[in-house]
Amino acid sequence: MRMPRPPKARARILDAAERVVKSHGAAKLTFDGLVQESGISRGGITYHFATKEDLLRALIERDLEQGQAEQGRHAAQSGNEPGAELIALIRTWSRPDSERRRFVAGMLSAVAHDPSLLDPIRSHHQQECAARTWDDAEIQRSVLRLAAEGLFWSEYFGCSEVPAEHRDRIVARMEQLAREWSLPREAVRSAPAATPAAVRRPRRSRKADDDGQ
Repeated sequence: MRMPRPPKARARILDAAERVVKSHGAAKLTFDGLVQESGISRGGITYHFATKEDLLRALIERDLEQGQAEQGRHAAQSGNEPGAELIALIRTWSRPDSERRRFVAGMLSAVAHDPSLLDPIRSHHQQECAARTWDDAEIQRSVLRLAAEGLFWSEYFGCSEVPAEHRDRIVARMEQLAREWSLPREAVRSAPAATPAAVRRPRRSRKADDDGQ
């Protein structure tokens, strides 16, 4: 009969595995190395994670849970503001987080080798998509979700077209659109049309108009 392991053992194993992935990449993660890093016996590790793939999948699941928890904190701060959940998602994806980027970098090769490791994320997205009503308003909100995720990945790979000095303005505009696109249509029609000062386009000079004629 197996003796139950302390409840914190699983978290210690995941913490140690995450440190290895961030420092050396998933390819360098081994049970023998994890014994040294975590201070937990090999038997204790395999009790929770029978294979390396199980361990990597658990790391991805935990990263997803942490992202959802952060998103929930942002949503709670926004209160009853229109588009609070969507704004929370934008803030979660757009927040600079060097530690998470190190984790993503360490996991990329493993995910490329075994795409099934991303099944927890696929399942999460499928559940969310199934619960949505895909009307025009939902399509608009999806545009912002994709934009927020795209901002993260373009910056992660170092190929963002957004100048650093304009990044905050773009994120602010995304949040403003989240508010506007989450209002009932009646409220949108009655609201005065206004462009936020942060994203207002500069006026053309008369000289530029004359030159263009």
